Amino acid sequence: MNMKLPLAGLLVGVSVTALAAASLTESTFTEIIKDAKVVAATTKSATPAQTNEVFRVPDLVRTGPDSRVEMTAPDNTITRIGANTVFTFEPLERTIQLKKGSILFHAPAGAGGGSIKYHGTAAAVLGTTIICTVLPDGSFKTLVLEGQGQVTLRAGWAVTLNAGEMLIVRPDGNGFGPVMIFGLEDLVSRLQLVNGFSHPLSSLPLIAAAIQQQNQQIAAGNLGPITSWEVAGKGFGTSAGNGQANGLPPFLDLRNLGRESVSPSSPAQP
Repeated sequence: MNMKLPLAGLLVGVSVTALAAASLTESTFTEIIKDAKVVAATTKSATPAQTNEVFRVPDLVRTGPDSRVEMTAPDNTITRIGANTVFTFEPLERTIQLKKGSILFHAPAGAGGGSIKYHGTAAAVLGTTIICTVLPDGSFKTLVLEGQGQVTLRAGWAVTLNAGEMLIVRPDGNGFGPVMIFGLEDLVSRLQLVNGFSHPLSSLPLIAAAIQQQNQQIAAGNLGPITSWEVAGKGFGTSAGNGQANGLPPFLDLRNLGRESVSPSSPAQP
């Protein structure tokens, strides 16, 4: 974890990196589970989302109870949306505006990264995978599944999170809670935004490598207290079973993924 003072240069650097890449203004529905609707920005009318349909700004996506959606951008940026979620992309930027609910965001290395915003708070990624959710009290929670993410308050204060770290921003958007460590293997194996789709998440090999690295740190006694998966998973769809009969669950086993040697990803440099 690394905390930074509000510096104009830092914010400009993030903006320049995002603008240099292709804008994230459209994405194709690649999987829809149960109920998802596209809400037109002009008429506010809602129509059922369709697989292979292209979603474009400034419309909204809205999911119902027990529903999930995966969207894939032309540069292979993946956005997965949980139940009871409302979000849209910002025009001319690689930014998601999360109104409520939960979201998984993965920007491949070299795609230009991206960020998830909620009421002035931003969670940014560069070639990594994060999940965010708006809690019932209006708090904004961010967890990093692999690589690094940076959470920035509206005033400019920023905290960098590594894989297996989580942070909650207060409802007023003006302060952080403590950085907490969560067990990647315990949580990821239960997350519907990771394993609740018909095909693997493209960054699974990187997440699996991050799990292996964290497990080694735990075995060596190099990590502090670990937050339970129940606490870390609050606000996200999770399942009680974890399928961990022998080490990593099958869908995260690197041998099953055909990747015998994978290193955790590092964020791209501006």
